[in-house]
Amino acid sequence: MTQKADRDGFGVRQAEMTARWFENVKRTHDDIEAYIATRHAAYLDRWKEAARFINDDANILDIGGGNLYPALVTFIKKRGFRYNYLDVDPSCVEASRNLAESLDLRHSTFRHGYNDALDFADGSIEAVFSSHCLEHSIDLDRTLTELNRVLADKGNMLMAVPLGWEDSPDHPYFFGPQEWVTLVTDVGFRIRVAQIGCEYPEHGYDYFISAQKTSKPGRRRLDPGDYRKTSFDFISCFDDRISYKGYSLAQADHIIMIEQDWTIEIAVPPGATEVLPILNRHSWSGIVEVCWGGHTAVEDLYSWFPYAQPLRIANSGPTALESVKIRYRGKSPVSHAGQGVLFGVLVR
Repeated sequence: MTQKADRDGFGVRQAEMTARWFENVKRTHDDIEAYIATRHAAYLDRWKEAARFINDDANILDIGGGNLYPALVTFIKKRGFRYNYLDVDPSCVEASRNLAESLDLRHSTFRHGYNDALDFADGSIEAVFSSHCLEHSIDLDRTLTELNRVLADKGNMLMAVPLGWEDSPDHPYFFGPQEWVTLVTDVGFRIRVAQIGCEYPEHGYDYFISAQKTSKPGRRRLDPGDYRKTSFDFISCFDDRISYKGYSLAQADHIIMIEQDWTIEIAVPPGATEVLPILNRHSWSGIVEVCWGGHTAVEDLYSWFPYAQPLRIANSGPTALESVKIRYRGKSPVSHAGQGVLFGVLVR
């Protein structure tokens, strides 16, 4: 009963997220139709990007299809796809089904359901498309296992996901690029393309992966639960337990350490065995040294694409109650500066 309640609650939250998104668009954009048209064009580009790996007339599954629109339905018809649609929001399912029927999209099915319980036979799907959906999964390992099951041998999974940390309960995980690749390959896929780009206007950079099924799921190197936000306590960057030495600039949800020789010190709560400072990676980031007790790590935070990612530090020894110190160590040759940008800290 509890599992069913969790799943039902998950579906309700996803439907509410869709409603909030549209309400936010109405508040923040004067010309709503123009903005929606821009987003539709971007989503169609994502489909075209993915469709390079799909044969005409293929039996495909669109997970998290949202609200279809005429240009996309026309594209699907032109490619002759046998189209299967799945979404957790019943209103999206109904609206998309009605649109598809009005535009005579044949060989199509529309279902309400969850991406970790796919009502399709083993090996019956030739390609799966999913954009900004899999990261919402209530059970990501089960979702990826299900995708492997329903895909035919050498079938393709085309997925796009946001990266790293963001302060939103709608995205329960905080995976970076390497973690996503590890998760996908461990469930029996070969990476064909893994590329970072800026497709959707409101999301910034995201990660597009094209992966081909090569085997059944194997040994898992990562547990998605270790990257689930609710597995940790969150400490804001403005909390009194965090102190800053050097010139800093406070923003709405983060603090920027700007000049050289800065230090961030985090007072670790009693009993903590793992601390994850949430640091921004962008083209102005520096090299940092992180110390906790007897453990020291050096990390280059430079990234040509911006994203926030927790830096995992474990310490199970007798010095586990000491503070964590993050120090400036310089900048890499390609970085503009040596900034340190902290959003907060995850602790467990």
